[in-house]
Amino acid sequence: MATALTARGWQGWNGVLLLCCSLLAGAPAAARPLLQSAPASAVSTKQPAAASTSAPSTQAPSTSAATDEPFNWRAARGVLFRIHSPQPGAADSLLFGTIHIGAPAELGLDPQRVGDAVRGQHTLINEVDGNTPWQKSYDRYRFLAPEQSLARLIGGVEFIELGTLLPEHSGRQLDRFKPWVAMTLLEEGQDAPLPNAGDAQHRSIDDMVEEVAHTHGLKLVHLETLEDQLAALDCMPAADYAVVLQQRLADPQELRAETERSLAFYRAGDLPGWLADIDAMHGLDAQAQGAERRAQRCLLEQRNARWIEELEPLLRAGGCFVAVGAIHLTGKDGLLVGLARRGFAVSAQTW
Repeated sequence: MATALTARGWQGWNGVLLLCCSLLAGAPAAARPLLQSAPASAVSTKQPAAASTSAPSTQAPSTSAATDEPFNWRAARGVLFRIHSPQPGAADSLLFGTIHIGAPAELGLDPQRVGDAVRGQHTLINEVDGNTPWQKSYDRYRFLAPEQSLARLIGGVEFIELGTLLPEHSGRQLDRFKPWVAMTLLEEGQDAPLPNAGDAQHRSIDDMVEEVAHTHGLKLVHLETLEDQLAALDCMPAADYAVVLQQRLADPQELRAETERSLAFYRAGDLPGWLADIDAMHGLDAQAQGAERRAQRCLLEQRNARWIEELEPLLRAGGCFVAVGAIHLTGKDGLLVGLARRGFAVSAQTW
């Protein structure tokens, strides 16, 4: 890969990081308003104002009785959340769960309303600077050591199958990839830009959010460097993660099914359902599931813990638009629970 590659180009390979895959074929969901007041059924960590007597009593509790969590993430629906600072007088912030594939139409998002939401804040916080130039030193995260071979790690038959599924990569190049890179390529199905990627209707939501922020002069804050991100992806020894790739190659249709389920969960705003589907690890045996769990700790739990430290002072000051992978929001170790534990009030916003 040319050294002119940037972090934005790298995100085309970033499916493992966000546990999502290639575009789902089919009719796009209807675009709906992104920013409305949270309905009575929205999950919140603060007591809402007096509701209309005609509204159904469906307000989810602010604390889960089963786990004594400060935010009932299991009941939270949506990909946009309002974060109210405990600091008196501070403006609210918005936390938006993104998905690094798909144009807004496929995701059921209204680009105009997303842009309006970004423009309404003074700071954009995202994962990584999309314009970070690729450094030659980063190759160590994606290529095996010279004495290693992917074919030897996963087996000759499996390597032949991998080559048939990724015909755009030469056998020699494939043989140098670490298992997580091969898995990423399989899950995404392609590593090329979307057709008409310069068109606003075909750009990824991450690119669109960052462009709006640049255009309107928002301050930009990145939660990690590109190297931080690569290190999280490469946290598992190649030999340990090879078993996951072996078993996925035995049933490549499951990867496609995961893609379809993931995008359906996103469009429905069902992040808890998506996380449960990921945790089910369909098609993997106990050994491969153990490897996946260790990888998830690096990709989700450990990164979430670092991000919370970065986010807390910024969100206390208020006025931020945070855009990170949606799967980071949900779960007992997710950002929503983490912020609630630190005194922030969190409420779901309708699309």
